[in-house]
Amino acid sequence: MGTLHSQSKEERSRLNFAHYGGTVSGSIRHLLRSETATDHANVDARFSALIDLGTAGYGEFLRLSAAAICPLEQALLEGKVECILPDWEERSRRAALRADLADFGIADPTVAQRPSLGEEAHQFGVLYVLEGSRLGARVLARRLLASPNLLAPRAVRYLRHGEGRPLWQTFLERLESSAAVRRSPTDAIAGARTAFAWFGVNGTARPARTATEIGI
Repeated sequence: MGTLHSQSKEERSRLNFAHYGGTVSGSIRHLLRSETATDHANVDARFSALIDLGTAGYGEFLRLSAAAICPLEQALLEGKVECILPDWEERSRRAALRADLADFGIADPTVAQRPSLGEEAHQFGVLYVLEGSRLGARVLARRLLASPNLLAPRAVRYLRHGEGRPLWQTFLERLESSAAVRRSPTDAIAGARTAFAWFGVNGTARPARTATEIGI
């Protein structure tokens, strides 16, 4: 997940509107970051710790990531996410995750039910979490590739997905220009919390397995 940044007094003052009704005129990004800071920190701590556990930990990291991202992406597809994000196919990371899992001999995780998503503002909240996770992925990829314990160095398709492309910047442009989000900021916050909850609910790691148990 992405790295949290400290906020200036000016930024915090602009966030006061989040607790009132009406249209938002300030930064949506800062609003979502402020309202989900605790969720973000909890997920970051849970997932980043696995990177330091060698091959077994990384395999578990991929499995838990897929358990959250695959159902969230499927729900977005069913909600016609391409209507609000036309380049969605370039952003989807399900295929990259499945390829990485295959390198570890890990089957796609099965999920009993998919998340229920709302309209545009709610979907943008979910997308904020998914797209923002690319920022942290860059840091994790560097840590992972520097590790002498990783036995499957090719399996970084997910963490390096979209590398070199301005996907985060172009997403923010669409987020900030969404009239639906500005009319219903609470829906966007709820969407972001829905996404973080999926990483939390599905982010309870099983005991780390050895490389032999993973099958590499």
